[in-house]
Amino acid sequence: MSPIRTSLFLAAFLLAVTPAGATTVKTGKPAASQPAAPVWATRAQLRECADTEAGLKERFRVIEASNDAHEKKFDQLEAENTRLEQLHDQLDRDSDIAVKAFNVLVKEHNEHIRQLNQEAADARPANDAYNADMAAFNHKCSGLRYHLEDMEAVTRERQKAAAQAAAASASL
Repeated sequence: MSPIRTSLFLAAFLLAVTPAGATTVKTGKPAASQPAAPVWATRAQLRECADTEAGLKERFRVIEASNDAHEKKFDQLEAENTRLEQLHDQLDRDSDIAVKAFNVLVKEHNEHIRQLNQEAADARPANDAYNADMAAFNHKCSGLRYHLEDMEAVTRERQKAAAQAAAASASL
């Protein structure tokens, strides 16, 4: 090899190996970590989430029925209040008997309101617990990644178990 050819070869080699103008910048911060590889939910996790969801749905139905009953009582109290307002407008204030009878109705109405308010206060812990459990469920289960065949298998297992439970209760 000629000396010029050797020099050109050596220069090309050095250019290829040596980083051209590379500098290291130090920011004082570590490089951003790469996101973790996706983790797939196991069938056991899917079963647990499905069981929790079913329990939450049942609790919601109970709470909803309670809320519907509460709304019905509220509507009845509104109608009772309207009736009392009408009676008040027609009240013979000169009659002690009429005034006392009206006051008895007002006391009964106030007691109905107190009972309704107490029922609402008594229902609050169950509603709060449901909301907390739903938030925990969403945190735990809503972001799960799963294989479709795993979810289908868990769904089939649950359907089979439900059918067996229905058959067992029907045979009693």
